[in-house]
Amino acid sequence: MKPIQIDVFFPVPEGWGLCSSCELILSQADLTESPEVRGMDEYPPDWQEDLRRLSPTIFTLSERYSNEVQIHIWDPRSLQGLIKSIRHGVRRYPTFLVSGQNKYTGWDTSQLEQDIQSRIESSKSAL
Repeated sequence: MKPIQIDVFFPVPEGWGLCSSCELILSQADLTESPEVRGMDEYPPDWQEDLRRLSPTIFTLSERYSNEVQIHIWDPRSLQGLIKSIRHGVRRYPTFLVSGQNKYTGWDTSQLEQDIQSRIESSKSAL
C-alpha cells in the first residue's frame, strides 16, 4: 500500500531544519539548545504556543498511522512552500492537506483523522 501523503503548512522557525554542516558548527560553538528551542524567544508568544502544539500533533499522527502516512512539513515562507500554499489556497495555519485533495485548517484534527482512516480502510478493501 502506498502511504497517504499529508502536507502540513506552517511557518517553521528559522532554527528548525538547518543543514547538517550548520548544526555541526553550532554544536562546536557550545550552543547546547536543540534546534527546536533555539531562537524561540524571538517569536511572539502566540506563535510560540502554536509551535509547541505542532510537534505533538505531527508525532501523534505519525505514531497512530506509522507506515500508512507520509508527512511533509511546508514552510510557506520558502519558495516551494509558497508555491504549494498558493496552489492549494492555504491562508491560515496550520493547514493539513490529505493526498493533495482534502484540506483541514486549525488544531481540531478529528476530521483529518477520519479522512485518513477512511482512506486507509478503502485502500485495504481494494486489495
